[in-house]
Amino acid sequence: MRRKTRFPGVVQIGPGLFELRTQMRFPRSERRRAIRRTVRAATVEEAASQLLDLRQELRAGPAPVVRRPRLPARPTLGVYAKSWLERRLDRGMKPSTAARVVQVLEQVILPYFGSNRADEIRKLDIETWLGTASRSRSPKGRPRAPETVNGWLRLLRTLMRDAASDLEIEHDPTARVKALPARVTRVTESRPNSLSSGEVRRFLDAAAKEPGDAYPICVVGFLTGMRFGEISALEWHDVDEDEGLIRIRRSQWHGKVSATKTGTPRSAALHPLIIDALRRQRRDLTERSLPVIGSGLIFPGRKGGYHRPSYLDKPLNRILKAADIQKHLTAHGMRRTFNNLARRAQVDRVVLHATIGHSSDAMTEHYSFVDAEEKMRAVDAVVRMVQSDQRSPNRSPDSGGGPSTEGGPQA
Repeated sequence: MRRKTRFPGVVQIGPGLFELRTQMRFPRSERRRAIRRTVRAATVEEAASQLLDLRQELRAGPAPVVRRPRLPARPTLGVYAKSWLERRLDRGMKPSTAARVVQVLEQVILPYFGSNRADEIRKLDIETWLGTASRSRSPKGRPRAPETVNGWLRLLRTLMRDAASDLEIEHDPTARVKALPARVTRVTESRPNSLSSGEVRRFLDAAAKEPGDAYPICVVGFLTGMRFGEISALEWHDVDEDEGLIRIRRSQWHGKVSATKTGTPRSAALHPLIIDALRRQRRDLTERSLPVIGSGLIFPGRKGGYHRPSYLDKPLNRILKAADIQKHLTAHGMRRTFNNLARRAQVDRVVLHATIGHSSDAMTEHYSFVDAEEKMRAVDAVVRMVQSDQRSPNRSPDSGGGPSTEGGPQA
């Protein structure tokens, strides 16, 4: 007796006997590791649950060791860049970041500098490349935005700075190269990728009527500020109802699982609304006969794997339309929304950083959108201070106050 089941990697080979197969490719070494195991289980669902444990065991195992070839004494930038990227991956560079870095290196930087020796590149070469890049056009024929070209320059600076250190190059040619000035645009409409508190309430009311797991994903996103890669990598054992916390330990990008973006695990509060949403998700998975206990994913895809970043695009558009919200919103917009609402609620900065996983105040500010109402409140506060100062008794210049406003016009 040998027959396939509806779960990929699970084959029934006898009564209560199953063969489990799974494999994993390690992106740093491009090597694969496979595991095949025979287990006993009462049902095929129980066997599928054991397969998830087997995958977790495979991920937790040590990656194959790969010996790196030694660099020549004076390598070209193309040769050095390959070694540099491999070392970055070994130190934990996120797969999504690595994909963007490879794209810029292969399409923009190395075609121009790849055949040059790293120690022969000069400041004039960088400035000439920068001018050429600023005049280039995208595949759709649009002019390159200065912000895009400056992003390429930042990557080249990082590469050349490391090359100067590793290869003992006397000068970093990018050290005094100025970035392109930001373009000045006339803003006709502000469309922040976030919602107000009232819009979040209407959005979740409409999302509750959406079939599938869009509603619980959105509840978790809006109330924890987690990145979509972190939400889609959540497993049931990450939910600690006794402690009232969600443990955020990992992230995934196109099925490649790694640590969180900052490399540091953190936790978020397990609000009762999140508990209710997760219980709804558990019931839904049970009805669909998918494993829900142990180390299984909370939000598995149709085939039991990970959701892609674009998974929520269509559900979000449907929910926005149903809630009559005329705004643009992406999966990352839920994180921006949490950041904005927590800041407006005057949540302590330390608590906000610990929850949302920002490494600095500057990053929190980057994710913030200050609306007109907040700006008006700030001006009102200044006006109140001015009016209060005018109503105060006369001050001498030595006390820090200005001239007397007695008898003068009132603000």
